[in-house]
Amino acid sequence: MSRQWVGQLAHYRRHRNDEHRDALIDEALRYTGFHLESVLANCPYWSEVPLARRAAVLLFLVDRGVVVRTVRDGQVAFEVDSDAESWLFAQPALAPYLVPMLDLITSLRSALPRRAHYKPR
Repeated sequence: MSRQWVGQLAHYRRHRNDEHRDALIDEALRYTGFHLESVLANCPYWSEVPLARRAAVLLFLVDRGVVVRTVRDGQVAFEVDSDAESWLFAQPALAPYLVPMLDLITSLRSALPRRAHYKPR
């Protein structure tokens, strides 16, 4: 997965400590599995895609700077850049996946307000 990281996450690819890269991947797996599952399950493409693939695409977007990993109240969140759709439309290689990518961006945006109301005990 990390071989394709050439932007924001490139340093994880060259990192000497595999635990840091593995922790980042685990965060993406948890986020796509817990916080995006209910929304993505209703999307024809994402409902058929394994969790690992969802996390890989999320981290691809983080690497390209379209999504930013943040920490809010001690919880990891992934926030979409305001120009995400423009960036997607400008990527000819992603044209066949435009609708699923837009669905993922929409689900990421909808997850943040739900998480803002959630307070861990």
